[in-house]
Amino acid sequence: MREGYLSFDIDEVKRLSESDSPNAEAYGYLYQAVTTQAGTAKGIDDAYPETAEETARMLELLNMAKKALVDKDDQYFKFCTVDLEMILDWSSTRHWNFQWQVILGVILTVAFLSWRVDQKQESVENRQENVAAVENWEETDTVLNWDTTPEDLYSPAGFVKYANLSAKNYKLLSLYEQKSYYASAVEAADEYAARADTAQSRDVRKSLEERRDESLAHAKECRKEFDRINKMDFKDIKKMALDEYGSWLKSAKAEKRAVRAWNIFFIILIPVYIFAERPYGYTITRTRAESSTLRGISKFTYALSAMMMGSAASISWIQTVRKYSDGHTERSYDAGTNAPVMIMKACLYIAAFALVCIVSCILMLYMTIQGLRRNYNWAPLLAKAKVAASSAASKAKKEGK
Repeated sequence: MREGYLSFDIDEVKRLSESDSPNAEAYGYLYQAVTTQAGTAKGIDDAYPETAEETARMLELLNMAKKALVDKDDQYFKFCTVDLEMILDWSSTRHWNFQWQVILGVILTVAFLSWRVDQKQESVENRQENVAAVENWEETDTVLNWDTTPEDLYSPAGFVKYANLSAKNYKLLSLYEQKSYYASAVEAADEYAARADTAQSRDVRKSLEERRDESLAHAKECRKEFDRINKMDFKDIKKMALDEYGSWLKSAKAEKRAVRAWNIFFIILIPVYIFAERPYGYTITRTRAESSTLRGISKFTYALSAMMMGSAASISWIQTVRKYSDGHTERSYDAGTNAPVMIMKACLYIAAFALVCIVSCILMLYMTIQGLRRNYNWAPLLAKAKVAASSAASKAKKEGK
């Protein structure tokens, strides 16, 4: 494992290279080897090379130093060469450099996305059931009077739950929807009009009047849509429902494909990341500052996530205490009273989980791209691919003639 510093003193090697020692020439080559890395010029005893060229040059100088050795019993020289050989061996060898905490974060992401794929599949099946239910409708029809249609009967949840059961339900709920939208638009227009009457600024008054006109226009469109739907017969209502539920089904399938695609992407990314993070030692030396920063980000993310989860766990539930006239006391945890606590806990747990997943995915993606770019030489492979493509194109052209 890389420690970063030499076990011997570079200045001592320099002094011996300039002395009358019979091994002065050998120490001279050794001094050149340990000063090949640019960092030593700053007084740092870090002789680890940062490139393949530096590694090869240091190895060449080390071999020259061994050949120039006169006094074979020089123990200090042997100590220095053994130390430098270990450095060069480490630098010229590939090492696994991936971060387990990043892999864990992406595994959690994959687990979450797998759960979401199952949820999306349920949504697709529900949409398919809606379409099938509409296709099997029995012929029925209904007509509503605008003036007697209630404004407060529509609810999105009710539409989702009951509209697909029959053509009558779908038409009624669609009409209730338009009447509800109309009432909301008129209410908004009246509010804007009242605010415009009391506005002090001309610009503010003009803006409010424009919003009032937009709301009135929307209300007018809702009334037209109500009348259009009201005139539809069974065939038209069924077509309208199939179009709407069909678009829901198409959207659900698209969402499922997107989630599954991301899930597959991160499943594939994990082994690619491990493969990419196997650099030579000299690359680890060259990128040690960046690696340290990335590890710091990962550790900080986990620390912050742990702090958020700890905060969530430390939030106490609110206990309701009831004292009765006979002296006995009853303690309970009321769901309504603890609703804010439950929301706070859930938000902190979700935020902690999301933080680890998002940061880990970003780090893995970045390190994979950088690792593939830095740690492997793709030029020969690309050259072969170009030759193969060129050959295939030439062959196709000849066959075309």
